[in-house]
Amino acid sequence: MNTYPTEYLLHPVPVLAVYGIGTTTSEQSSTTTATTSRPDNDASTTTTTTTATPPLPPSSGNNTRQPPSSRAALGTMLQNVFNNKQQHSLYDTIRSSTTTGIPSTPAFKTILVDKDYKLSERTPISPNLPPPHSNLSPLSTESPLHPDGFMTPLWIKKQLEIPSVVVGFYDLWDWSQEPGSPPRPKRETGPLSSHVMIDPTEREKDTVLAQEINERRKYFQDKGIKFAATIILKRHQTDDHAVEERLVWIRKQSGLDNKNSFFIISPGTQHDIQEFVNNLYRNLHESAIHYYNNRIKKVRKKRAKLPSPSMTPRSPDTNEPQPLSVQGWMLRYDFKTGVLQEIKQDIEGATKSYESAYTLVADMLAPKSSITPGQIGLPLHSKRWEEAKALMDCISIKICSFYLYMNDTSGALAQLNGHLHMIQTYATVWGTGEQTFEYWAWLSKQYRIFGDIIDAATQHGIKIPSPASYMNTPGSPTQSHPLMGGSGSGPSPAIGCNPGSILQHPGFYYHLAAMCCAERRRRFLEADNAATQTDSTKEPATIWETLLVNERQIDHSALTIELLTKSYEQFKKYRNGRMTLYLAAEIAGTYYETSKFEMALKFFERIGKTYRKENWNMILTSILRWSLRCAKELGSWERALECLIELMSSDLPMSEQKRHDIQNELMDVLYKKIDDGDQKEQQTTSLVIHMDQINPMLNCDAQFQTRANFVDAPVRFQVVLKTGKASPPTPFRFNQMRILFNDPRYNIVLRDSNKEDESGLKNLTYVDCRQDLQTLDEGEYTGWSTKEVDLRVVKNQTKVFEGCIVPKECGELKIIGICLDIQSSQWHVSLNYDMDRPVEVEKHLIRRKWLEESKDGGSPKFTFLESSGELNMIKISQRPPRVKLIAEYATQALLDEHFELNITIQNQEQDAIDVNLQAELKDPSEKDYITLSRNDTNNIQETTKIEFGRIESGQSITKPVYIHAGDLPGVRVVSLTASYHSADNKNEGQQETMSHFIEKREVFRIPFRSPFESNFKLYPHCDKLSNNTTTTAPNLKKTEKWLINGSIRCCSTNDLEVEKIELKQETFDHPYTSLTLISTSDEEPITNNKQVWTSGYVCDTNYLFRMATNDITELQPTIPVGSIIIYWRRSGQESSPYSQTAVPMPTLEFRQQSLSVVADAPNDIHVGEPFRLTYTIYNPTVHLAEYTASVELSDAFVYSGLKILKGRVLPLSHTSYDYTCYPLLAGKVRLPKLKVIAKQQGTEKEVPVEMLVSDDKKLLKQGGAEQWPPPFTFVNARRYYN
Repeated sequence: MNTYPTEYLLHPVPVLAVYGIGTTTSEQSSTTTATTSRPDNDASTTTTTTTATPPLPPSSGNNTRQPPSSRAALGTMLQNVFNNKQQHSLYDTIRSSTTTGIPSTPAFKTILVDKDYKLSERTPISPNLPPPHSNLSPLSTESPLHPDGFMTPLWIKKQLEIPSVVVGFYDLWDWSQEPGSPPRPKRETGPLSSHVMIDPTEREKDTVLAQEINERRKYFQDKGIKFAATIILKRHQTDDHAVEERLVWIRKQSGLDNKNSFFIISPGTQHDIQEFVNNLYRNLHESAIHYYNNRIKKVRKKRAKLPSPSMTPRSPDTNEPQPLSVQGWMLRYDFKTGVLQEIKQDIEGATKSYESAYTLVADMLAPKSSITPGQIGLPLHSKRWEEAKALMDCISIKICSFYLYMNDTSGALAQLNGHLHMIQTYATVWGTGEQTFEYWAWLSKQYRIFGDIIDAATQHGIKIPSPASYMNTPGSPTQSHPLMGGSGSGPSPAIGCNPGSILQHPGFYYHLAAMCCAERRRRFLEADNAATQTDSTKEPATIWETLLVNERQIDHSALTIELLTKSYEQFKKYRNGRMTLYLAAEIAGTYYETSKFEMALKFFERIGKTYRKENWNMILTSILRWSLRCAKELGSWERALECLIELMSSDLPMSEQKRHDIQNELMDVLYKKIDDGDQKEQQTTSLVIHMDQINPMLNCDAQFQTRANFVDAPVRFQVVLKTGKASPPTPFRFNQMRILFNDPRYNIVLRDSNKEDESGLKNLTYVDCRQDLQTLDEGEYTGWSTKEVDLRVVKNQTKVFEGCIVPKECGELKIIGICLDIQSSQWHVSLNYDMDRPVEVEKHLIRRKWLEESKDGGSPKFTFLESSGELNMIKISQRPPRVKLIAEYATQALLDEHFELNITIQNQEQDAIDVNLQAELKDPSEKDYITLSRNDTNNIQETTKIEFGRIESGQSITKPVYIHAGDLPGVRVVSLTASYHSADNKNEGQQETMSHFIEKREVFRIPFRSPFESNFKLYPHCDKLSNNTTTTAPNLKKTEKWLINGSIRCCSTNDLEVEKIELKQETFDHPYTSLTLISTSDEEPITNNKQVWTSGYVCDTNYLFRMATNDITELQPTIPVGSIIIYWRRSGQESSPYSQTAVPMPTLEFRQQSLSVVADAPNDIHVGEPFRLTYTIYNPTVHLAEYTASVELSDAFVYSGLKILKGRVLPLSHTSYDYTCYPLLAGKVRLPKLKVIAKQQGTEKEVPVEMLVSDDKKLLKQGGAEQWPPPFTFVNARRYYN
């Protein structure tokens, strides 16, 4: 981490040694055979290994054996799991879960060793001598620490290669490993299998395996290292009970514990292997901790044997290296203890040991030791001094990390501040104080590392405490560090806290590191400039010169930008918006110092938007100046002009002289001459600056005098230019001002008159632009109105331009923009003011003012207008109409008539008008229309226009229109629109547009109702059947008579004159069905004798029809009859044509076909005169009917004929029975009734009897209603003959 030794800063974990997970020799020899077999379906057997061993012939009896490559795949998966993570952070270690109770998996560093792995041993030279010192001990001449070194990173690297636990993997021997061996049956276990002998070969192999495991166990046990064995089973061995017996025997023979020393694994999925390794870590973790505890005890025992530093003799003053002092040995042992405690994850203990080591090494770097009296510090810039300084920094980093891990943020910050304060004190003695770049490079590194530590801690759940938790009471001590300006001790005079003593988020420390890096660059540049004054061609001879050479290779600006960017991201993450803007400005400044002007300008523009929006004008002024410098360096004069225009604003604070300089520089850029190049090749550059996006150099407002006006009426408006109190310091001239409307026809361009008098520079100036306007005929602004005025402005001035336009159309008229143009031979700059923007709240509350020109030649004065805010929009509308629309009509409107509507237009204007009227029906139906005449049926439409012509003032004209409403009764909405204009102002030959017309609209709701109501009744009658006696074929023809009785009632409140009533039959075309009108009751029309129907009058009418079909078996249609047409008009309207109302009649269809009995008797019967009565049984269905019949007697008749009958009626046929009757009584009497009981399709029922009436006129007279039910009839009295 930033040039510190990696071993000092990484977080160590217990070391686990593993061997035996590679492919065995026997399996390698049989791998080639597995390539020809079918691969296993298990997820663990995904690859197959091929070696150079010659293939062996496959066994014919071992087809179901799993491929041996599963062992190799298992070994590969174990290696991947063990080597999955070799580097662990502090937050990856064990944290017991108190909420769920599920133990977490401890962290191990796994090293893969050979099967015959041996630990390095120090063998004594002779039996009587102690073992030699370690090759990393200061006492060993071969050690890099000899004679006075106290610690090296190699020692930590060595500890990470010594295992605390060793796990050996062994394969359980099986006959399948022997080439060419047939498969052996499974040996049964338990009481029933005691007679089966154990395979001697298996027992021999198991004995050898147990001896090997036992030897390895004893070897590592003598070294104090835990040993565990893992037996690898093949897939077919997992469910073999004999294998379990073998495993128990091997474990007992090898002397291993069943729980923590003996494990079993078989091929499985990746998840199964991961679970096995996690369980292995949990079981072996306690043994690993026990190993490191023993190591710590040994180190502490050695430290306890050291004498007190104060009792040691003072080292002689000589240049020769001296042996390591007692204080150095104490530092060495404390650091070792801290490392071992960190390995076993005793963070609190490691923190104490590291703090003790930190105190010792800090004292060794001090000018004079306080632990060892008389001892001086290490020689400056010596090898041991560099080692001690790096070790102290790394120990401080470790302590800070541990405090954050233990959630002690105050302790971590105190350690950092104390470390920085101590080095600041030592640096003045070392000659590397704040005046050297070395110090600032070191300080930047400390802040950056501390920021990384806090970032890592926050990512793992550490919360940054609130500053309120650091508030201290009066008298509580506060610490500080070099950049906070505090002394580091002493009471605080007031309640509060030093920001340097509050733990901040990482962005704060990244920013401090960036500041230190920038200071490092400045100090280096000072030193480098001083060094370049000497001879730079010489080789570096001193340490200082070497440092300068190395420092020249550093890209300081890149480091600073990197740190500022990291700080920016952190402040943005913690939502510190103000600080992010400050950091962006720092990044831009750094880019500027490194001549990366484009990047600097982008950053300045980005942060300038926020400061401009929030009115931080002091900061914005500085940003604009920096942006101006960047634009000049880049040659981007468009951006330079934008910055200069905004710097002209009075809102930006600056001195009077600087404002003069800004304006002069703006003029130089606008009117500078191009020396090189042909003058003809010079092109004018256009630049548009939106003033609502920057601080404007002057304010521009526009407003109309009123909120609304009429067409052809003058509309006054004013444009106000208002400068600030300080800018522009000298008169500033615009070349033209453009006033833009939403309708381009009214646009105005005011051009500068180049006047030089002082009248246009008064504080309040009124410019009248209402008169003497001219229209441009050519150029870019063709069709615009123009005038020359004085367009100069000066500081503290209000200049008002008043104009006037005459709108020609209705609608909204807006001033959408004001453009102030500055033109030169090289530039055309437009300052655009958007008038269509939302009104600010402050301006919305200010009452409106209007500058009025003084009539007596004095100064203009403001007058107040109604409402407040700005009014840049006016609504143009037509003048309110002054005509009166009157519609006169009858109280009741009827359907189908031409209803008269008399419309009167009265002129209330002062002048004569020319009027057109438009009458329109809203939502008309199909038969609704408006016409100008009752007799004009050709020109019918939903809308009609009526020309009323000229109407003098105070006069009126009345004209009728006629409304025809058909179909359904209801309300009809009539809209009357009168459009008029002055009859005197219209020029001859000029076509008036609709925008010049004034409209008056009225809406009338007229209810229509039907003039008649109708009611119809239907009466069916049977007709004579055809007597087809010549053939036996079915009779498919059938006829029926239908009498329709209609009642028509007059519903009008007015009397109606009815000319005639006629039946209009609807055309009906069918292949086998027809409808014929037989007779009607209104055969004689009423034309000659016109009737007047009053309200409620009822007219009855009867119609007799015959329905006939040629095929009764077909589906019979519904037959439309038609409608009754009534010709009528209102009584008294002799000149009006008759209206026609159609009354629809009901439809007809054949009755349902069923058996029937038809009684046919003469119409005229007299007493004493015999007659023939015929009963016909008719079967119009397609089913056979069986019947029995009997005649019921009647007192009024005697008859001759069959009394009891029985027979069948074929489908579509009939049977008739004749009876001769002799009447005895006169009057209404009952005929002898033929009662028929028919059975058809298994159902018996009585067949009804119908009377056949052959006289059609009689039916019409009866009106369809029978006098008596059948079989009654009327018998006349006896006739007497002379």
